[in-house]
Amino acid sequence: MSVAPQPPAWLAAVLAALAEGHDPATPPAWWRRVDGELDRLAGRVPFRVVYDWHARVLASASGSDAGRRVGDLHRRALAGDRVGADEWRAALRPALRELYRAAYPYAEARAVAYANAEVYATANGYGPDEVAGFAAHYADLSTGANAEAFADANAIANADALAGALARADETAYAGTYPAALVRAYALAAAHRAGAAGAPRVLWTAYGRLADALAESLSRVSD
Repeated sequence: MSVAPQPPAWLAAVLAALAEGHDPATPPAWWRRVDGELDRLAGRVPFRVVYDWHARVLASASGSDAGRRVGDLHRRALAGDRVGADEWRAALRPALRELYRAAYPYAEARAVAYANAEVYATANGYGPDEVAGFAAHYADLSTGANAEAFADANAIANADALAGALARADETAYAGTYPAALVRAYALAAAHRAGAAGAPRVLWTAYGRLADALAESLSRVSD
């Protein structure tokens, strides 16, 4: 009886995250493609797949200069150039800050902040116009500050961890950077940029694009 090849830990984590992002009633089409590639490779997935996947989809998802700089580093690494940790870190921080800022659920967080401020103002005798003005001001200030803090903290922590793993092409270290969380952030950012993160199909589409690109990256590996 043959045993199905097991992917490396980083890829298993990524696949688990991608599996969350599809219509429960419809098995994802990409799953068969990935299984086929893993069978072909007997589970031996080189680290270059990480560079290829990030270069073609993840690093360029925002279309910004920061994203393109990270994409260029992935393409250099894919071509065999050794990129040092400091260079990775310097490029990753602004790109990840953009990513996590876009991934933050701003609309939902602002609605909660507005509702809480509205209750407070009403309970403290504010007039109708004052209630609305206070609630909007508070919601904008608090949500903006929280979104910026979220983006900054995640960018610093993740850039530092990713820089070392990418510089060394270390799959164990890369698995320790929680790549599943990065997948979710990319999908959420794409959905928010599309202006419909609350629509399940928009989020499923974002996950599907990431998964299709991963299958394509695996297909580029010679067995």
